[in-house]
Amino acid sequence: MRIECFLSESAARDAEKTAIVTRERRLSYGELDRMTGSLAQTLAANGVLRDDRVLVFMDNCWEAAVGIFAALKAGATFSPINASTKAASLPISSTIASRRPSSPRQN
Repeated sequence: MRIECFLSESAARDAEKTAIVTRERRLSYGELDRMTGSLAQTLAANGVLRDDRVLVFMDNCWEAAVGIFAALKAGATFSPINASTKAASLPISSTIASRRPSSPRQN
């Protein structure tokens, strides 16, 4: 079973059960599923296609989990990037420029 399917099935079965606990927040499976679904739709609307790579550039936090699950729900692969990495050292600027939503990539 794909992990994003596990999340959706857990949300359907136990929506109110706690999925993530941090010092600042508790997220239920239902909340996590809704957030990740919404972000997955936003990723797709902005040109992310199946098998694309989505960089998750943030600290170890609940928002990173949302980004990871959303990338998976969008059909993409996630790549976690340590938040201390300098953005300028990532060789992605040409990829981002070529992937503007106004000119979506062909499958």
